[in-house]
Amino acid sequence: MTAQDIVKSFAFISLERAELLIKYNDLVMEKNKVMNLTGIKDLQESVILLYIISDEILKNMIKNIYDSLTVYDKKYFPEQGRILDLGTGAGFPGVVLAILRPDMQVVLMDAIRKKLSFIQEAVELLCLRNVEVVHSRAEDAAIQPVYRDAFDVVTARAVKSLPVISEWALPFVKKGGFFAAMKGPGAETELGESQSILHCMHASVDAVKELTLPSGEQRAILYIKKNGVTPTRFPRKAGEAERHPIK
Repeated sequence: MTAQDIVKSFAFISLERAELLIKYNDLVMEKNKVMNLTGIKDLQESVILLYIISDEILKNMIKNIYDSLTVYDKKYFPEQGRILDLGTGAGFPGVVLAILRPDMQVVLMDAIRKKLSFIQEAVELLCLRNVEVVHSRAEDAAIQPVYRDAFDVVTARAVKSLPVISEWALPFVKKGGFFAAMKGPGAETELGESQSILHCMHASVDAVKELTLPSGEQRAILYIKKNGVTPTRFPRKAGEAERHPIK
């Protein structure tokens, strides 16, 4: 699948939703001047594509927003479902998905409070009523009954290696739900290294979507299905998965 294929599928975005996406990107770019929310420093760098959202209006398609939208596949995002964006950072893809799917409840989780403070402010400015912002480490939140086995889909974009993030993410996923891992070059190698942890977590790969962004960057989205209940020993204590990943 190429970036052009993804652009064609963006017909599911209404004009109203698209305008909110642009407003959110503007807030991120403004805040990024004083806080390192993303690696993108200016608007010119963030713009990777001009495309027509509707017959009337030509809009700038934004790099982080475009990248975030590539994870979306209706198959994995059920109506009235729950999404967790783990290690949400500047809110990509979590805020983008919340804008796209107002029927779904979206939890944005990160261990860095200052980034979450910005997201909370942005969510209020955009009047997004389907978003909850949570300050926590994944290892701590995953053992809480309110979050464990509670989400239809968990997303993570550029967060740690796959063996590590799988141990963190899958305890949050409902049985029969999915973990959507957004990876760059080397995803195939990471997937090969993750077979042991996926087996331990009763999970398997449902699909791999490979694509090239208009910037030329390579992406792979791994949709991992949770087939059974996560063993109670996972996730291990804070820092353990990073120090001793199960491969």
